Amino acid sequence: MNQIFTELEQATTDQFENGELPKWLADPVMNVARNPALYEGKEYLVEILLDQIREYDVYAEAGCCKWAYDHEDIARTLRWLEEKR
Repeated sequence: MNQIFTELEQATTDQFENGELPKWLADPVMNVARNPALYEGKEYLVEILLDQIREYDVYAEAGCCKWAYDHEDIARTLRWLEEKR
């Protein structure tokens, strides 16, 4: 169970330090990653969040096709995690 949370923390750190993930979005994601007990039974949403972080792109909505995840996708998943707690 904790492996997915460890991967989320690593991916978030990488996207924040080497990508374009803003701090205002990285902070709540790190809160999820560092508190696995709060999200027990919600691992499927954490997996979705992990994919979104790994494929985050500031310009995901640009152009004719959406090929990555943007801040709105991540914020939506974070809301689902909080609603379902």
